[in-house]
Amino acid sequence: MTYASDHFSPLVRRRTALRAVPPPSSYLSAEAVPRYAAPADEESFVETLRKLWRQRGLIVLCTVVLGGAAVGTAWLLPSYYVSEARVLVGVPNPRLPNVDSILAEVSPDAERVQNEGFILQSRSIAKQVIDSLNLRDDPEFNWELRKPSFWSRLELRRLIPAGVESWLAQWFPAKSGPPASPAAGPSLDDRLIDTLLSRVDVSTLGRSHVLSVKASSQNPQTASAIANTLADRYLDYQRRDKVESMDRVDKFMLGRIAELRQQVAKSDQAVEDYRRKHGLYKSGTTSVTTQQLSELNSQLLAAQTAKAEADSKLKEAQALGGGAVSSESVPDVLKSPLVMGLKQQLAESERKAAEMSASYGARHPLLLNARAEAGTIRARVNAEVGRIVEGLAREARTANAHYDALAANFESLKQQMGKVNDDSIQLESLERDATVNRNLLEAMLLRAKQSTGAEAILQANAKLVSPAAPSSAPTYPPKALIAFLGVAGGLMVGAAVALLREGGDHTFRRAEQIESATGLPVMAMVPQVAGRTPPAMQVLRQPTSSYSEALRRLHIGVELSEASASPKTVLLSSATPSEGKSVMVASLGRLLASNGKRVLLVDCDWRSPRLHQIFRISNKDGLANVLMDKEVRLEDVVHHDALSGVDVMPSGPWSPRSAHLLGSDRMRHLLEALEPHYEFIILDTAPALVSADVLALSRMVEKVVFVVRWGHTRQEAVLEALKQIIDAQGDVAGVVMSRVLSKQYRQYSYGDPFFESSRAAATARHLS
Repeated sequence: MTYASDHFSPLVRRRTALRAVPPPSSYLSAEAVPRYAAPADEESFVETLRKLWRQRGLIVLCTVVLGGAAVGTAWLLPSYYVSEARVLVGVPNPRLPNVDSILAEVSPDAERVQNEGFILQSRSIAKQVIDSLNLRDDPEFNWELRKPSFWSRLELRRLIPAGVESWLAQWFPAKSGPPASPAAGPSLDDRLIDTLLSRVDVSTLGRSHVLSVKASSQNPQTASAIANTLADRYLDYQRRDKVESMDRVDKFMLGRIAELRQQVAKSDQAVEDYRRKHGLYKSGTTSVTTQQLSELNSQLLAAQTAKAEADSKLKEAQALGGGAVSSESVPDVLKSPLVMGLKQQLAESERKAAEMSASYGARHPLLLNARAEAGTIRARVNAEVGRIVEGLAREARTANAHYDALAANFESLKQQMGKVNDDSIQLESLERDATVNRNLLEAMLLRAKQSTGAEAILQANAKLVSPAAPSSAPTYPPKALIAFLGVAGGLMVGAAVALLREGGDHTFRRAEQIESATGLPVMAMVPQVAGRTPPAMQVLRQPTSSYSEALRRLHIGVELSEASASPKTVLLSSATPSEGKSVMVASLGRLLASNGKRVLLVDCDWRSPRLHQIFRISNKDGLANVLMDKEVRLEDVVHHDALSGVDVMPSGPWSPRSAHLLGSDRMRHLLEALEPHYEFIILDTAPALVSADVLALSRMVEKVVFVVRWGHTRQEAVLEALKQIIDAQGDVAGVVMSRVLSKQYRQYSYGDPFFESSRAAATARHLS
């Protein structure tokens, strides 16, 4: 809580001062014992283990219950044997030429393999398996053949009263028996198929094209037979489906071929009739008119070329005659052998004339002869050129006439070709229809011939690569695993419940818990006294017991809480009732009185007085009489215990109107008057959270001892009560844990020296 550190800081300082005083060697405090400071994580883990160990009985109980239930359930479940057959999907068929369109095969991708798995689990294939293995006579699949169970033979309904049975029938109507007719429900075959398919599991092995076919049954031979038969029926189904498809294709092709033959005959006859009617004859692959037009076009082009060449040569020749062009530039002149020979002679003659002109005069006969010879040769050249030019003119006229004739014929044939083209449009349409029909007929005939006898080599697109074998051990249910999980689950549930139970414990179990929460020292751990001997009598009968030693530790702790002098007035209080405070006061008083101390016990709990019951004295006169009546003598209200020598002042006849006297000055004066006569005055008060009188009394005494019941008082109540006492300026010497169960405390002590030192001191006293 938030106020703990603020309100308990003075006590922490006093606790530090107390530790500075060395205690007797027989009563070493817990703080004097060195302890190993473990890391936080290790301490938390160890603390969790300790919590589990403390609740080991609960954990064992949960483990036994849940584990036993799991083992019993696994033992009652029927055993099933699983057999596996493996089927490879996508095996290619033997191929024939050009029949791929008939025997079309899809590539075995993941979707195809999954689809084949669904086909393998179809109801039609399942029915074939049932018929093949005669599963209708197997009680495992046909529930009508099963024997009545043990529970049904017991007929527990007879033990149920009629009224309860009628009430249950309203909320849980009885189920009707098996259907009498198919209209009323599923038939026997449907139920068998559903049962069989529920025992079959088809899956893909990894990323392969292999299907794993698993079948489960209470009989290993039946399981393997189901898996193998299911795979065989699937392969038969695939092949039968291909054969049926091929038969349908053959029937279709034969009918189609007959139709195409009739269509081809009709289309060919229509083409010939149309050709004869319009005179559209063919030569090869084209019509006659088309061939004539093509040849005439070629001739016309050649004539046009010849005409152009002749005109060109003529123009050049005419230009030669006019002197515009030299004779050497005319191609025909240059090509003429005669002209070339004359030109050579002319050149030789001119050369000789030139040589003679250098030696002879201009009128020399030789020179004149040479020049005359050159002139004669030149005249012959000119004459020859003229003949060539005339020839070119004749060729030009001939070429023009030939070209004109061909052009006229071409124009006439073009007009005729237009009519032929108009007539050929319908002819080409008829020819295309005939060609298409003929091609279809040829293709169908070819495929029909290729597919003949293909049924003999057809096979399924899958094969059985690994047949199922009977399993040697049951696969389901995993009884050992169920039992292990039941035990492990019980262990985990028990651990969880144990941790929840420990987490829900908001009481104090160890001294260090109180010290860390309040900052106050724990002066003693007073154990619970077992047996018929009252605790207040045990300190007299067994002065060396651990109970007595714990009270001695309490006495020493109170004396050491004040360094100057031992406190005389001590108040014992608690947070809630039933914490053993009054018994501790009586036991401590008897223990001190038996050791020669003068001790007075004052019962200040007017709501629930207990001291007069413990000491078996009268409660007629007591503290209430002293505070209310000034004339009362102390000798009349103080009782002497003959067994121990302790003096006891009971509470007396209190009333709610006089309860305020506990915090009055008369109570303070009473304590001051009693102090010279006693070494210890111990006040037994009401719980701090029950009565406010404790707060007033805490200011009148020297020390306050706060009692906390081990494993009973909630931490919030303890902190709240201590806060109120400290706020009232009460001097709290420390805390005492009462009614400690020794066996259980050892589970929480973890080496706490309180009981160990008390037992050691008790043993030493007994030996001495």
